[in-house]
Amino acid sequence: MHRRKIALRWAIGVFFGSLLVLTFLSNTIQSLTLPKVAVETPDTGSLDLSVDAEGYLQPAYTAQLIPLGSWTVSEVKARKGDRVKKGDSIVTFDTTTTQRSLEDEQARRKQEQIRLEQLQDALKLLMRGDDQDAIERQKRDMESQQLSLDMEQRKVEELERQISDGQVLRAPTDGVVESLNVEAGANVSPGQPVGTIASDASGYQFVISASGDAGDALSIGDKVTVQVDGADAPQTQTAAGVRGKKALSGPDVRQLQGTISTIEEGGDGADSDAKRVTVDISGTDLSPGLKATAYIPRQSQSPGLKISTDALKSDDNGTYVFAVTDKEGPLGSSYFAEKAYVTTGEQTDDTVLILNGLGPDERVVTDASEPLSDGDRVRLE
Repeated sequence: MHRRKIALRWAIGVFFGSLLVLTFLSNTIQSLTLPKVAVETPDTGSLDLSVDAEGYLQPAYTAQLIPLGSWTVSEVKARKGDRVKKGDSIVTFDTTTTQRSLEDEQARRKQEQIRLEQLQDALKLLMRGDDQDAIERQKRDMESQQLSLDMEQRKVEELERQISDGQVLRAPTDGVVESLNVEAGANVSPGQPVGTIASDASGYQFVISASGDAGDALSIGDKVTVQVDGADAPQTQTAAGVRGKKALSGPDVRQLQGTISTIEEGGDGADSDAKRVTVDISGTDLSPGLKATAYIPRQSQSPGLKISTDALKSDDNGTYVFAVTDKEGPLGSSYFAEKAYVTTGEQTDDTVLILNGLGPDERVVTDASEPLSDGDRVRLE
């Protein structure tokens, strides 16, 4: 009888132990099927709206190099990237064809001059008589001939100007040869540009992109500290004190002062909501294509809780996040995702300021393995 009681106790103990193990295993297996979520806790403070961007210098004004005639290139005296002064020789041309045309036109002008003199001699003879009609006709012929002579004179002057002004194509301004698309022996056409000069007088500019409230915080006329990497230019001022992640370093980096000249809607690439910001720069020995960076420090007007923009959701009732809550049970903690409607403030590409609706110690879902609904049970990564 005593042995039967002991056996019964063992059996009951094994039964309840097995039941507990099976319950635990069942709970564990069930938890593995729950949505897996990544969470973060909010940071407290002001939102960093600083703009940290880079670009490449472009001339504010580019002067074109335009030949005056249909000529052959004799010599190219400059190369892309060369610094030139106004009046420097860039390209010389063989103007033989225009010279021949000039000689032909000069001969025609002489012919027209001789014809006019002949008409003048004939008029003198007619003036001795009294045929007024013949005299009037002769005067009209002389007037017509004078017009023909004037036309030939203008043709000669135009060809002389082409040769005088166009035989040597000169730099129209101080600057840098930005492009030059000819070589010796090439044929050119009048009015068709063969190259460009980036003007020093007009300065340089570069374009950066600023998204969200960081872009909204900028204004035309704002001063910008710009770093320029000019390995071919003398260093006039060190770049100490510029903090951006994209700040340049090295002995050839210069720090210049820039000014925001334009702010346009629509950035580059996929970020169509970004602002397109043009920064004007002046300085010596700048040239097209030099790398430039701008760091513009800005902070949000008021502090708050900062979370990732990936956490934001929206429905007909407004903007919300999923906050994770936990409930203790006999077998441990269970986690649930619950909607928390929030009021948002300023934001950047990856961070948003929460003004109301969220506590500093709450865990906010930033990513989930599958779509969530209010009250869903979840498991943490």
